[in-house]
Amino acid sequence: MAFWSPQPSVKDERKFELVASEQACVGPAGYEFIMGGVAQAAAIEAAEIVSGKPLLWSTIQFVNAGLLNQSIDIEVELLGGGRSISQVLVTLTADGTVLQTMSGALGGRQGTERQFVSMPQVAPPEDCPVKTDLDHNNDQDLIAQFERRMAIAAPDEGLGAMWIRSKDSHRISAGLLAITSDFMLGLHPESFRGTSLDNTFRVFSTHATEWILCVTQMSGFRDGAAMGVTHQFTQDGQLLSVSSQTGLLPRSDDRR
Repeated sequence: MAFWSPQPSVKDERKFELVASEQACVGPAGYEFIMGGVAQAAAIEAAEIVSGKPLLWSTIQFVNAGLLNQSIDIEVELLGGGRSISQVLVTLTADGTVLQTMSGALGGRQGTERQFVSMPQVAPPEDCPVKTDLDHNNDQDLIAQFERRMAIAAPDEGLGAMWIRSKDSHRISAGLLAITSDFMLGLHPESFRGTSLDNTFRVFSTHATEWILCVTQMSGFRDGAAMGVTHQFTQDGQLLSVSSQTGLLPRSDDRR
């Protein structure tokens, strides 16, 4: 079971629980909090269980942060849909406080798969430099669960691309892709250490791959906020997901 997988309630099939383990958290010692992408991954997995369908689209609003070892309650509400699609609302709370709300659609119809966006030409992961955060010294937190290598660093163009893989070899799933898509703000030096406000996340495929290439194009910065889009690809160029985020830029004294 993955560290973002919620435990189902024995009393209500729409309710789940997730304990914010160290693997799921980021942040400095004394204020570790669950990464937004992990919260979204848990909400997605709960919605997939309740609906019995794979995720197509979800958007999550990060309202408050769940803290290390806190118990998070997850409730899935089926709002509508039909044979092909289920529409849901997922609410995550802790001690009566709303942490995140996620809307989503799950399912789809049979049809051909056509991909129009292409993966950029980049060096393979083994030929790219390891991405490290100079002040990161926790070998148990969420950052430590992944190996990261920078493939493109073009901050003047707002462009960054990073290879990432799970050290535990988790299979490609909507939940895993939600987590890796949430590394968006870390791919530009001006948004690094920023605060994500939301993530709109769409799953195109869950093709197997060892490494995921996260390609982030910042759309721009304004009024202290960053806006950007991330495409994720398999090593052979198959599209996995598309996501877009808004985030607050860090204060100047928070940047490293």
